[in-house]
Amino acid sequence: MHVTADDLTSTLRAAGLRITAPRRAVCEIVAAHHDDHLTAATVLEHARRDLDVRIDRATVYRTLEALEDVGILRHAHLGHGPAVYHLTEEHRHHHVVCERCGATTAIPVGEFDAFVETIAARTGFVLDVEHFAISGLCPSCAHR
Repeated sequence: MHVTADDLTSTLRAAGLRITAPRRAVCEIVAAHHDDHLTAATVLEHARRDLDVRIDRATVYRTLEALEDVGILRHAHLGHGPAVYHLTEEHRHHHVVCERCGATTAIPVGEFDAFVETIAARTGFVLDVEHFAISGLCPSCAHR
């Protein structure tokens, strides 16, 4: 099921937040770009360019954080760049990122189950494999 901007704003409203035009714009962008790796900067750019909404960077960050706080959005770190955001209702996945060219591939979280269980059994840690990407070399860069 695809999450809509109305779903996002309703969730924020239920958490006691007022829905302003800039907050609504962030929700519209997150919903419209649910398959993209959105950074706060790209959300800001889309709001200003596509929706012609006056919005400041702090509002974007606060709205993304509020969506995370209510559990509808997650962020991940892909290499050395800024955090990227994903809706939690979409297909959960992990990332592998090429250290040389930056190519990113999504891997379903379930494919990490054996790894996570091994680490938990050995160390007692409960891993959050969606938060950080695993880096290495993509097939093209590995064979150069």
